[in-house]
Amino acid sequence: MEKHYNTKWLSSLYRGLLLSVSLLLVSGMAMAQLDGTYTINSASATSGTNFKSFTDLASALKSNGVKGAVTVNVVASSGPYSETVMFEPASGASATNTITINGNGETITTTSSTDVIELYGADYMTFKNLKINAAGTGNSTKCVLMRNNADYNTFDGCEMIVSRYRGTSNTTAYVAFSGSRTSVRSTGNHGSHNTFKNNKMWNGTTGYTYGPYYGIAEYYNYATGNNTFDNNDMSSVYYYWMYNYYSSGYKITNNDFHNQRNGANYAYVTYCYYGNSRSVANQIQVNNNEYRNMTCNYVYGMYSYRCQGTSSQPFQMSGNKCYNNDAGYYCYGPRPYYATNFESNNNEVYNNSADYYVYGMYPYFGSNGIVDGNAVHDNTAGYGVYGYYVYYMEGVFSNNTYFNNAGDYYCYALLGGYTRGSLDIVHNTFVLDHDVDYYSYAIYAYMRNAFTNINVKNNIIVMSGKAGYYNYPVYSPFNYKDMNFENNDFYVTSSSTNYWYTNSQNTTLTAFNTSVGSNSNIEVDPKFKNLTGGDITPTNPVIANYGQPGYADIDLQRNNKNQMWSRFGRI
Repeated sequence: MEKHYNTKWLSSLYRGLLLSVSLLLVSGMAMAQLDGTYTINSASATSGTNFKSFTDLASALKSNGVKGAVTVNVVASSGPYSETVMFEPASGASATNTITINGNGETITTTSSTDVIELYGADYMTFKNLKINAAGTGNSTKCVLMRNNADYNTFDGCEMIVSRYRGTSNTTAYVAFSGSRTSVRSTGNHGSHNTFKNNKMWNGTTGYTYGPYYGIAEYYNYATGNNTFDNNDMSSVYYYWMYNYYSSGYKITNNDFHNQRNGANYAYVTYCYYGNSRSVANQIQVNNNEYRNMTCNYVYGMYSYRCQGTSSQPFQMSGNKCYNNDAGYYCYGPRPYYATNFESNNNEVYNNSADYYVYGMYPYFGSNGIVDGNAVHDNTAGYGVYGYYVYYMEGVFSNNTYFNNAGDYYCYALLGGYTRGSLDIVHNTFVLDHDVDYYSYAIYAYMRNAFTNINVKNNIIVMSGKAGYYNYPVYSPFNYKDMNFENNDFYVTSSSTNYWYTNSQNTTLTAFNTSVGSNSNIEVDPKFKNLTGGDITPTNPVIANYGQPGYADIDLQRNNKNQMWSRFGRI
């Protein structure tokens, strides 16, 4: 009888050996550092130079690291990718050994209420042309989360979409720098030298039903900072577009901020709170942005509080445009509030409306500041249009304009007082040509405190509008003799009662000159080129070079709105 030996053990041995060899081979491939070009393609397995998902790529970067520059191309039409992904540090990543993910317009998305992409300490990563759709409906919905010292990363030309969230939780954002996945307001070393540029941040539709509480939030970032947000288009935000809270050195430049989410009562667009409070070595810039088409009760376009600079690297809030906003109560333009060592130059606030007040510029308690070349024009308000609110300000206020503004009750071109240090109010043009029910003030200077030095020189004041009570070309009942009112042009043609209020209600320019101890203030028609059209270049040669010398270093720098600034003034 033939014997049959049991060979099952042998077959098992062979299979085990083959499996071990296979695992060793795969393990050997997995242990190779990444270098060169790869793909993400959901239609193919993770092997060789392809990754089936973003998560597989993140796992390989974490496990293997990189030994050279890595480029990962998401294959066109291979998405959408339904996942959330955390990128952790990849050993070997550097300024040379960068990791670039080209999205090719493909989408990574999740319906979970969490972040879609998290950079948890990951460095030197770049995401290009990728759609990041946070489709969660609950708290913590975010497109991108930066935390645990995520440094030198870039999101360029991406779409960040919050497509289904319509709540009001402050745990939601397009981008959050935060120490927690479930909160935006969590302290930590979130990351430095990151760049978000050329991105579109919106809800993915033409309406404004959906969107996050924050646009970009950088909360208590203990890291060096120096994060840059440039040339982004951001809309459909419920409360804060840019929320930079106790952070340093950030740059918010060339962005288009517009259209709040439906139901919002507040629009804090660039909210900069205690900037550089731990270090002023890095300059903060909020420059060349547009703030437009907000329709809610309170529009705070550029709000900053106690942002610090140095004499060589001042805090900057310059070159911005705030326009076409409609506020139920208040609308504010640039607001360098309690700023130190600051510049707020060449901003334009125009075509805004508010049921109560429009504030053009608000450098309240600003110290060592330059407010130069700004324009506040063609705004309307139920109560008043306050052009420049400069209480307690110290520095230089020069070459600014106020014209074609309409307040029902009041118009104030310059509203200030209580300065204790030095302030130059020079080379400004204020035109008050709208009829109001109560008062118009061109220069309201309530300087009740003792001060070091104040100069009010070389300004052009034109007042033709009627006031129900009084027009005040100047209202300055305290210390007016020490304020150097010199070489100003007061062209007052209003048929209303007009007062230069100093020691009393002076009804003539001659009486005002006597009260301030100067005979250099004149009353000449500047003959603007086209006031209605917004060209307030004076053409009257009588005032050419009439102004007091000593400010040429300021005014000869300017060529703003077709105005050539000569020593007076403008010719």
